[in-house]
Amino acid sequence: MRTAAAYAALTAAAAAPALALAPIYTDPLRAAAILALWPAAAVPLTALALRGFAAPAALLLLLPLPVAGVAALAYAAPGPVAPVAAATLDAVANSGARIVTTAVPSAATVDLLALPALAGWLCAAAAVPALRGGRPLLAVSAPLPVLAGATVLKGPDAPHAYGPVALYALASIAVLVLASAGPSRSGASAADARRASRGGGADRLRRSAAVSAVVAVGAAATTYIGPLALYGSSVAPADLRDAAEPEEEDTEGVSPLSHLPQWAAEPDRPLLSVAADEPTELRWVTLSEFDGITWRPDRAYRASSEVLPEPEALVPPGEERSVEVEVHGLPGGWLPVAGVPHRVEGAPVAYDPASFTVRAAGADDGLEGLGYTATGTVPSYDEEALAAAEAPDPDRFERHLRLPEGAPGQLRSIAALVEDATPYQRANRLAGHLRSRYGYDPEAPGGHGYATLDRLLVEPGEDGGGGTSEQFASAFALLARAAGLPSRVVVGFGAGAPDGDGVRLVRTGDAVAWGEVYLDGVGWTPFDATPGEPEHGGASPVGEMPGGEGGEDGGASAGREEPDDSFFRTTGAYLDVGFAWRAAALAVAAVPASVLVIGALIAAARALHRHRRFHRRPGPELVAGAWRELRDALRLSGAPPGAAATAAEVVAAADRRLPPEPGGEREWSVGAAVTALAFAPEADRGIGADAARRAADEVREYTRALRRSLPLRRRLLWWADPRPLLRRPP
Repeated sequence: MRTAAAYAALTAAAAAPALALAPIYTDPLRAAAILALWPAAAVPLTALALRGFAAPAALLLLLPLPVAGVAALAYAAPGPVAPVAAATLDAVANSGARIVTTAVPSAATVDLLALPALAGWLCAAAAVPALRGGRPLLAVSAPLPVLAGATVLKGPDAPHAYGPVALYALASIAVLVLASAGPSRSGASAADARRASRGGGADRLRRSAAVSAVVAVGAAATTYIGPLALYGSSVAPADLRDAAEPEEEDTEGVSPLSHLPQWAAEPDRPLLSVAADEPTELRWVTLSEFDGITWRPDRAYRASSEVLPEPEALVPPGEERSVEVEVHGLPGGWLPVAGVPHRVEGAPVAYDPASFTVRAAGADDGLEGLGYTATGTVPSYDEEALAAAEAPDPDRFERHLRLPEGAPGQLRSIAALVEDATPYQRANRLAGHLRSRYGYDPEAPGGHGYATLDRLLVEPGEDGGGGTSEQFASAFALLARAAGLPSRVVVGFGAGAPDGDGVRLVRTGDAVAWGEVYLDGVGWTPFDATPGEPEHGGASPVGEMPGGEGGEDGGASAGREEPDDSFFRTTGAYLDVGFAWRAAALAVAAVPASVLVIGALIAAARALHRHRRFHRRPGPELVAGAWRELRDALRLSGAPPGAAATAAEVVAAADRRLPPEPGGEREWSVGAAVTALAFAPEADRGIGADAARRAADEVREYTRALRRSLPLRRRLLWWADPRPLLRRPP
């Protein structure tokens, strides 16, 4: 039974890495269950194999089993490669690279599960021979590198691994205790076990308790003190995904913004069919990089499951929208989505959580005929939140503030008009300036670089010419940067025109561009800078637009992200660190305080117990109480008498433990009284009141002298030892 319990605890320790890594998958419970199967199978199978083979042979003999498990995974949870044999080889060879190049949360497919599954098997299988060989500390050390690897591999954005670390620590304690409670080598004889229980077993148990205390303190430090000490630190854990090159890269040579002039000239060409519960504007591509000539999107996207990673920036709450899209003639590999997307079904995708842009994976052959369903949040913006927003840290948004050399002078002149306003007022007034001082001209030549804007923009106080949303979105974003506001350009589409059966047809003429500015505490906020055009009455980007046509500071709605109520957040600064440290100090102080209180209660109970033994009615009851007090005193002094020891043997042991004064001899009457009490008929016992008092007095004096003779440690623990309260000596 003890051996089975030790193996169960070892299995729990080996399964801790699976629980630590599971949150990176779209279905953490399913992933945890799958990954835990490998160590759960490795422990009993390795234990069985060790009965007939040496450890190296047993480990090699079982090695095909985890590979067969990967093959089963390839059948049940296939990845990008088929058939099963090729998928198995691909998963074994490339699982690590796929994990660090795939966005979190990831799909629980064979290519993303093979590495942690095989690591779980190997660490569990390696731990079993160590446990059977009487090396429990080595056994519980085997899963530790895998647990460390899992915490690094999951990255800083996944939920913390305090729970799995605590499970590992507690399971390790259980292994150490169970393995130290008796002989653990296979084939130990019953005689060995009896000898261990008589002598070394107690010592091993004490050593195990000490080790367990150390591990428990380490677990507490890991799960509470460690995170608390690091909380708020400027040192952030590294993410392997930042150093890995994503598999999906944007190879589109033409900026999506450059399509708008051609589409404006041919406004009736179909691009998309969209089915939704209500007309929904679509977000297509976000452009953050400007080189003086053109705006370009980020050039790398990370492969993702259907559930997209959390956005890297704050997103206000809003209405959830779902759209079913069929692509007709849309260029590039980007997929239009509703708002800030969080799920895309029906097509393999790659995603950039910084720009909220989705790209079809392997879209080199084009998107013609592709169908998918995208679900996202269309943010709404609160006027009070916008008015109170501050400008963000410029170091964090350096690339969104970058203005290449050669900027037209009009950018600085116009931006200077709003330099004394709040961040939201600056952005809103810049958008209002463009809408009120310029006009919409669908026939304006294409282009959105410095040269085009130099021709379009005029000095403040003058009325400018006309342009398209391409030019005005670019002009707004660059004006915002000149005013010290992080900005970018977004290309998207209007809701399109009805095409029957709840479907709307989005044409080239529905394409539109707008600018976004980052406001601290709100997030990326869209601004419509395109003057009202005759047919459509102005552009309408995704989200409820801040400000009105004249650039007044009102009419927007934004919300704030709901705070995370967990004690330790993975991001942000929600924890009251002072309170947490006080709680930690109180917890640490509570341990010795609790020990003192419990010790005082035990001492009080012991004193009452002793008082009752020595203050019974003189006669057999008083003798029996004094006898039990003598046996307890010997046990507390470290010389416990055997359960079958006779009265003569007990008093002889008492004399050996505390010899009489030199030249003196104790006259024990309690031994004879107990013998008579146990064996003589009641009428012949001869235990009167005086004899009972004499027996009680000699035991009382002996126990006092014995206690004074003990070392300081035993004297301090004498009254706090609860054993006399728990056991009733014969």
